[in-house]
Amino acid sequence: MKPNSLRSRLQAGQPVIGTMIQEVSSPFIVHALANAGFDFVYVDLEHGSFGLESAVRLIQTIRLTNLVPLVRVPDNLYYWIARLMDAGAQGVMIPRVETRQHVEAAVQSLRYPPVGQRGLAVARGHNDYKRQDALTFAQEANRENLLIVQIESKSAVENVNEIISTPGVDVALIGPGDLSLSLGIQMKMDDPLMVEAVGKVVAACKRHNIIAGLHVGDLKAIKNWSQNGIHLLSGSSDLDILLDGCLQLGKGLRESVIA
Repeated sequence: MKPNSLRSRLQAGQPVIGTMIQEVSSPFIVHALANAGFDFVYVDLEHGSFGLESAVRLIQTIRLTNLVPLVRVPDNLYYWIARLMDAGAQGVMIPRVETRQHVEAAVQSLRYPPVGQRGLAVARGHNDYKRQDALTFAQEANRENLLIVQIESKSAVENVNEIISTPGVDVALIGPGDLSLSLGIQMKMDDPLMVEAVGKVVAACKRHNIIAGLHVGDLKAIKNWSQNGIHLLSGSSDLDILLDGCLQLGKGLRESVIA
């Protein structure tokens, strides 16, 4: 199967950058992001508007570029995780993880035996529809695919050592939006409570040799945390990019018009 370049770069301690697709299902958005130099992209089914077939087409288009396709599932359920991985995603993000049991359930859905209980189908999108020895394929998939758990609540931060010490976790990704609500603060990355919570997650990741990740639109925070232990870095989404572009263009045109 196709090697996961994201995994190898993260293991080498290299920072990687990405963004998220939530609204645009055209192949255009994939090529635009690839041309912009991103390393990976999330197809978001938690807050995005995609059905399964639209998500599958996006994942398979992403595989034709240098981008690594990751998917955020709407819930920690086997039929979401297994089907989207079969389609060709090279990693899955699990939202709202708060306990070791949540992680164990995700591992069972993502990994093939003897590690997990995912059902085997070889010639699918995940190996570009090629015939392959089943045992070799399962071993490669277990080694290459990424399990990303989202730390996005006060409870998750408190349980972070229990969560990321669970066998099978590759990345702990901080979701500052929901985390800020859980902490009862504004979504400001420089709020002392947020800094403390993010720092606790990063420290735990270092102890357990797990990659720390962050998805936030604050470029100042991304720069800061990229120098302080977070290597999987992403921000914004296709929706945000379009909204910001429309506002900028509209303002620019309005200011350019002579009344």
